[in-house]
Amino acid sequence: MTVSEKQLDANRKNAQKGGVKTPEGKEIIKYNALKHGLLAKEVVITIGDGAENPEEFNALLQDLNTQLKPEGALEEMLVEKIAVAYWRLRRAYKYEVGLIRNELDNATEEFYGKTDWDDQKLNKTDEEIKQQIEQEKEGIEYWKKDKRDLSRIHKQGKALEEIYDWQDNWQQLYYKVEDLLPEDDESIQGPKELREFLNKNTSWSDDDIWQTLIEVCDERVKCHEEQIATLKRDAEKNKLKLQVIKKLGSIPAKDELDRLLRYEGSIERQLYKAMNQLERLQRVRSGDSVPAPVAVDVDVNTGQND
Repeated sequence: MTVSEKQLDANRKNAQKGGVKTPEGKEIIKYNALKHGLLAKEVVITIGDGAENPEEFNALLQDLNTQLKPEGALEEMLVEKIAVAYWRLRRAYKYEVGLIRNELDNATEEFYGKTDWDDQKLNKTDEEIKQQIEQEKEGIEYWKKDKRDLSRIHKQGKALEEIYDWQDNWQQLYYKVEDLLPEDDESIQGPKELREFLNKNTSWSDDDIWQTLIEVCDERVKCHEEQIATLKRDAEKNKLKLQVIKKLGSIPAKDELDRLLRYEGSIERQLYKAMNQLERLQRVRSGDSVPAPVAVDVDVNTGQND
């Protein structure tokens, strides 16, 4: 089929106007770069998880073609190699972000999941600390009530026998006077025996025992208050530790970082090589005097000896 001069002239005018303008025409040619590029067909992931947008790569290649103006198959191939290197480098940066995101997302769970040799948690969560603080507050109220009740009963002139069933209080008294008790003496089995021993073998009177039982309540309240203060400090320490861990997690671990830097270095060498080769070809084509190529070894030092 012969093309008329009139049609050729119209084609030339259309080309001078910047090519296809209609939506239908753009839809037809939008994959031209992918259709003609051998490398482009392989580099873009088009299906499955992590699928990439071919139109983005096509737009990149078209922009590079517009900017670098390749002529001939060889220059077009080099421009395509530049686009592929850029695309792979972008993917490497995404991988780096993924490593950091994974580290940060798992930091909290790993921190609060650590255990010691006995499989006991090393770090309590804020919720666990909050629950424990509530328990300590209940303990404070418990011992404050005991103090009020003991003081009232004592003022009423009641005998110690009236409170023999207050096991927690007598247990605390036992701990308090434990140094006064004989070693390996199993004769003291309860409040009655403890009272008799203190009356007979020490200078303690019943009134002294009453006063000590009341004082023990204050001591237990103080212990619970100190425990609450410790728990609050632990919560603050955990928060600061976790902040530090997350800041450190903003850089990939050493092994992953070394691997990433080697990969990026390899891509960058390919990128710079293709750019250099394209520049030489275009300068030769334009008639410039181009010296022999100089071998440049671009390496990335990761601190490891091969």
